[in-house]
Amino acid sequence: MVCIAAFIVLGVIVLFLPILRIFNKELSNKIWKMFKFAAGCFGRRVTFQKCEVSMKDQVKNSMLKKVVLRRPSWVKPLGVVIEVAAVAIILTTVWSLLVGAKSLTALAAYGTCDIITPEACLIGDAEFCSVVGGRTADNPAEWVGNWFVEWGEAFGAIPPRLMHWEASDFIPEGAVFYNCSDDAAGVAISIFDPGCRWCRESYQNQKNAGFLNEYRMAMIPYALRDDGENRFANSDLIVRFIEATRLELLVGAGKAAEWLIVDRLFTQIGPRQVLWQEDFNNYYSDTEARGVLEDWLREFGYTDAQVQKIVNLVDSDEVATRVDKNRDMVENQIKIVKIPTGIFDGKRHDGVFR
Repeated sequence: MVCIAAFIVLGVIVLFLPILRIFNKELSNKIWKMFKFAAGCFGRRVTFQKCEVSMKDQVKNSMLKKVVLRRPSWVKPLGVVIEVAAVAIILTTVWSLLVGAKSLTALAAYGTCDIITPEACLIGDAEFCSVVGGRTADNPAEWVGNWFVEWGEAFGAIPPRLMHWEASDFIPEGAVFYNCSDDAAGVAISIFDPGCRWCRESYQNQKNAGFLNEYRMAMIPYALRDDGENRFANSDLIVRFIEATRLELLVGAGKAAEWLIVDRLFTQIGPRQVLWQEDFNNYYSDTEARGVLEDWLREFGYTDAQVQKIVNLVDSDEVATRVDKNRDMVENQIKIVKIPTGIFDGKRHDGVFR
């Protein structure tokens, strides 16, 4: 153990030898000599050969030679400390390598080295809302098990990034395209959470870039959950209102009600002089949110009778079935790990539209 630990520690120190040599050539030569000895011993250890001279004895002798003369009784306890420190160094190094490998896998699969808290990753893309929630663990063994499960899921998420995606295969039931023109470049799918700020930014970018008019875009509204609870207040309610309007289409408005809801939510200012999305996320109770959405429907052109029909549909089994069907498609067919997600041009595009 001491042999391996010495090789690791000296290997790090050797990286700075050119600088050290400028100030203390004699010390740098000693370190280099020790490193070559440790490397030789390490090489023999990994090939299951015995070292001619034990690195453990070398380290202990060099570190404890003064202690032997002054405090002989300390030699044995300090020898144990050296052994324990060696084990700690090795375990820390192995764990660091595993964390690095997992982070690189996540970067390849998700575009960020930390899918749970993407903002903590200094490289990659942090502009998304993670679909993957952190797993809870009751004991260290369960935590380690979850850690490796997440690594396995990252490996499994790499192939979908490389496969061909046909957007038309994922058009939800009753969805109305933003642009129904036959001149459109093709079908596109947008998966978003009404409460996710990155979804809002992605929609704004799509609208400003003319992307919504370039493709026949269909939406899949999807409410994120953490431990069975909605991550954003009122997201699930908005999703159900959108599904309900698909069962009671708005005639003569130029755009389907589902797109009018999303456009107002993501681009327009509410009574508190902030975007409507922030009002729904931070201020409205369920009752207040329902009242605002009902007022929107009337402003879009629905009659009172139609609004009441939509209100009844929002909490109906029919809408619940559609929402669950879309959730199943998002989680088990598309298998997204972050939103917003778009599907167009044969590819799946994760993160904010640029």
